[in-house]
Amino acid sequence: MTPAAGTDRPTEQRPAGYTDRVRAFLGKPHVAVLATVGPAGRLQATPVWFLVEDGQILINTSRGRAKLRNMEANPRVALTIVDQNDPYAYVEIQGRAVRFDPQRGARDIDRLSLRYRGKPFTYPPTDRPANRVSVFIVPDRIIDHLR
Repeated sequence: MTPAAGTDRPTEQRPAGYTDRVRAFLGKPHVAVLATVGPAGRLQATPVWFLVEDGQILINTSRGRAKLRNMEANPRVALTIVDQNDPYAYVEIQGRAVRFDPQRGARDIDRLSLRYRGKPFTYPPTDRPANRVSVFIVPDRIIDHLR
């Protein structure tokens, strides 16, 4: 398990905007778009599955992916979670990737797959359980654009 820069905020602190309405919305399996910044300053955005765990946003990826390299180099991220039934209702989260955990990677991708697809994750030929990494994001700012 590797910590990222900026891990000084205790998980008990919650940013403004983490309301019951936002918490209920994030409890549903809406797809998030994760934005990261690459080494040359180029932005990269990727749809991701997520869970809220102890006030942090849990996502999962594979070693070798641009989003993982970007977060390891620059932990600042943004997530936009759009209501699957109303694309103009969404929540923005600005935060920091504070932990990268390969030990939980395979277990967490199965948890995410159960949440989104109702079954354990099916690995494509280019991936395997040992490649999976769970990433924990601490929200610094949450903006509610729900209707």
